[in-house]
Amino acid sequence: MINFFRNLFNNQPIKLQSFGRTDVGKMRQHNEDSFSLRPDQNLYLVADGMGGHKGGEVASRLAIEKVIETIPVTELKKNLSPEACRHLLMEGFRKANNTVLSYGTRKPEMAGLGCTMIGCLVMGKQAHICHVGDVRGYLIQGRLIRQITADHSLAAMNDNSDESQAKNIVTRCIGVSPDNSPEYHMLELSGGDQILLCSDGLLNMVSDEEITAIINRAASLQDACNHLINRANDAGGRDNITAVLIKVD
Repeated sequence: MINFFRNLFNNQPIKLQSFGRTDVGKMRQHNEDSFSLRPDQNLYLVADGMGGHKGGEVASRLAIEKVIETIPVTELKKNLSPEACRHLLMEGFRKANNTVLSYGTRKPEMAGLGCTMIGCLVMGKQAHICHVGDVRGYLIQGRLIRQITADHSLAAMNDNSDESQAKNIVTRCIGVSPDNSPEYHMLELSGGDQILLCSDGLLNMVSDEEITAIINRAASLQDACNHLINRANDAGGRDNITAVLIKVD
């Protein structure tokens, strides 16, 4: 009987809080980042555009819209298996890639547009995370922080590379090649866990230790996102900055 109730509890959906904010930073004239919070789908996305301010803005927005469209609320009411969740996310990224690639082909003035992107889909007590590029996902558990994702960048591939030249060169992205090869992770969640999705405008300016300290001191998720972005700007704000926080109640 105890095992029965334990299994019943484990299959129940968890309650989530979320907040996101994006900022142009101090060095850029336009914000090419996009993000979306979809609590009705337990779906959270961050995209960092590339290809100039017009192309980058369009690519990040189109990619996020396509992922949202590919994961309908009706499907998520079915208590999907981990395999089904993985398929939905990977399919969303595949369609986003095709959409941005096709848009760039039809619009020569947008040549070179693309984006990096990370998405988190929560089903039951599991978080399914998919990404391409150097956007990152972190798991924060109290004072511990763990980077979930691996950067798809030249600097990450080659430890001997000149990081100052290579850190902005991504090896996987949305909208440039027919095969964008997204990376997938699954996490088991517990009460109090927090997931941070962010663009490189945050992670290049604020250390993991500072991120953890800011989140732990914050009175709310909104307060945490505001302080993270303020800290990135105080450190130079060299790029657009986006932070999305998801917390398990």
